[in-house]
Amino acid sequence: MSAFSLATRYAKSLIQLVNEKGKLEEVYKDIKDVNAIFEQNRDLKLMFKSPIIPADKKLNVVKLLFEGKIDSILYQFMTLVIKKGREAYLNEITRSFILQYNEMKNITPVKLSSAIKLDANIVKGIIDTLKKNEKLGEVELTEDVDANIIGGFVLSWGDKMIDSSVSRRLSTLKGVIEDDSFVKKYS
Repeated sequence: MSAFSLATRYAKSLIQLVNEKGKLEEVYKDIKDVNAIFEQNRDLKLMFKSPIIPADKKLNVVKLLFEGKIDSILYQFMTLVIKKGREAYLNEITRSFILQYNEMKNITPVKLSSAIKLDANIVKGIIDTLKKNEKLGEVELTEDVDANIIGGFVLSWGDKMIDSSVSRRLSTLKGVIEDDSFVKKYS
């Protein structure tokens, strides 16, 4: 079974369980925190993927990091995944849970990158226009400041992107100039 399929199945099972228990929102917040820890700590991801490190040591790490800090259902789920020898997929399971939750709640994660921090009214206008034109439900916005953009913005969600940056326009212009097919060749 592929990592994607396994992660999808485990995440779906967890969503169903916590939804039945009425703890979906609480576990979602906790799983976002767990996912952030995985994404920020390469050594932790490698430790869970390592077949050399025994399961009891991995259980101790989970206990130290998460016991009493996350919902008990999520904690028990994580320990069960380790006991079943599937700990290498914990990061993928957390990502899959977040994706499935967003799909279930009609939430679209959107990333807005700009050269400087944009004014709240400008951001609201961009997001409102995006929601209207793309018929999106709720938007979960992540803003990023990237000086390489020079000006304008880059908006990305799902597999789509709107690149309205100065750096892209300059790159396009450079390509046109270097192509020089508009210049007649005289021999």
